[in-house]
Amino acid sequence: RGAVQPRLSVSQSWTDNLRLAERDKDAALITTVSPGVTISRNTGMVQGSLDYSLYGITYLKTEASSRVQNSLSANLRADLVPETFSVDARATIGQQTQSAFGLQSAPTLGSQGNVSLLDNPNSRETGTLTVSPALRTRFGGVAVMDLRGNATVTDVRGTALGDSRATGATLQLSQPQPGLLSWYAQATTQQSRAKLGQTNRNSSVTVGLNYRPDPDLRLSANVGQERSDYLSQSGTGADGSTWGVTADWTPTPRTRANAAFQRHTYGDSRNVSFEHRMRSSVWRYADTRNVTLGNTGATGGVRTNYDLYFLLLTSAEPDPVKRDILVRTTLQALGLSPDALAATGFLSTGPSQTRNQSLSLALQGVRASITALVGRTVTSRLAAGLNQGDLANNARIEQRSYSLTGSYQLSPVSALALSATRQEAQGDAAAARTQLTSWFANWNARLGARLSVQLGARHSRSEGSAEYTENSVYGSLTQQF
Repeated sequence: RGAVQPRLSVSQSWTDNLRLAERDKDAALITTVSPGVTISRNTGMVQGSLDYSLYGITYLKTEASSRVQNSLSANLRADLVPETFSVDARATIGQQTQSAFGLQSAPTLGSQGNVSLLDNPNSRETGTLTVSPALRTRFGGVAVMDLRGNATVTDVRGTALGDSRATGATLQLSQPQPGLLSWYAQATTQQSRAKLGQTNRNSSVTVGLNYRPDPDLRLSANVGQERSDYLSQSGTGADGSTWGVTADWTPTPRTRANAAFQRHTYGDSRNVSFEHRMRSSVWRYADTRNVTLGNTGATGGVRTNYDLYFLLLTSAEPDPVKRDILVRTTLQALGLSPDALAATGFLSTGPSQTRNQSLSLALQGVRASITALVGRTVTSRLAAGLNQGDLANNARIEQRSYSLTGSYQLSPVSALALSATRQEAQGDAAAARTQLTSWFANWNARLGARLSVQLGARHSRSEGSAEYTENSVYGSLTQQF
């Protein structure tokens, strides 16, 4: 069964600092017209969800030119041959910070997507499309073969920095009926080509054992050989051994703990996470370290309001497609931005090692809810001369994010939300430091079954290499059809 829900939003904003300048501020009125649609399907051969908004932004009382922005989040799975051949696809479009040390700006609280209405030249629209076909076949009772390919395209509007193409494939042979002990063998290859950088390749062959002494506990170990050119400016690959261990413990359907370690010649990777879901709360901690090829961003342990409420509402709606609609409806009713904390990162080329740490929680009461997120990301280049952007001048960049939001249901049709966010970035080069603190107040109400109104205000203060203060008020009407 599928559902299509179009919408149209019209908003009016006023800001006292459109260009985010320290002096000679440019006050302006901002008119935004935003048609959008949410599509979902949870039965049949093709399943998935799509949420898209087109933002037409016009500025008054200023010389800034009108512009258009896009916001897209789409996931699709097509089972072309049941239990044999399927295709997964994911597409996103949103605003990405070009430099961690350039102008930083906060999005409008409660917006459908990660959209920037202010005239910030450091904000770039970035689109990513990933397509992953998978083939599964059985060789009698001897083995199961899983072959999965992937192709990813990333394009950044207005600059070639961050543009990349990546392709890869994974072939795995595993035991058809795993018991207490089971085996697997895996071969993986991945290639990434940056428009402004070199091509990087990585290939590996591993064999491993899984041990499952209890339905709630799974242990795994692997060993193998790999070849990569992540540390070479000439593109010459280096051979080395690799090995790893993994533990996954799920004592209850609401609790999960995971730990994994993999040794690599170019830098070890690891993943430690713990999440616990109660009837009206979610607690999650994550610490990951891995190699990133190209743009850095909200990956690994970094979570958003959407992610937390998607986990929180698992019991209320087990079906992931239906839950997607429920989560977006709930966040809109509470006046919360789905992409809060998702704007970390920066555009880059070349390989880097990224460590993400995050602690997040969501508490939902009868009328009140609290969402808190703390994140830390450390990005280090693997070798000099392989990167462009911030990592060309900084060997190590640390970013920290803090977010605290409280919302209260004033009536069955209206709610008030207050939010405070802070983003910090620190590099090892001189003057490579920024800090953005923002305060939000947002009131929203339903005027009918499909008509809603939203009023809000924002205060932001930026310090470091780009200093300014900005105040704004905004209001919007959204009609769903």
